[in-house]
Amino acid sequence: MTFHLVVLKPFAGYQRGELITDAAAVKTILAGNEAGFVVRVMAKGG
Repeated sequence: MTFHLVVLKPFAGYQRGELITDAAAVKTILAGNEAGFVVRVMAKGG
């Protein structure tokens, strides 16, 4: 399954509600301190 992230709390230039689709960015964010600022959503078609 492929996941994207939706920003809940602004951080590092991302704004609330922004969809993060870049796989490398998703992996980095989920592995870091910012993981609490986002929620995972299933990618369309994924």
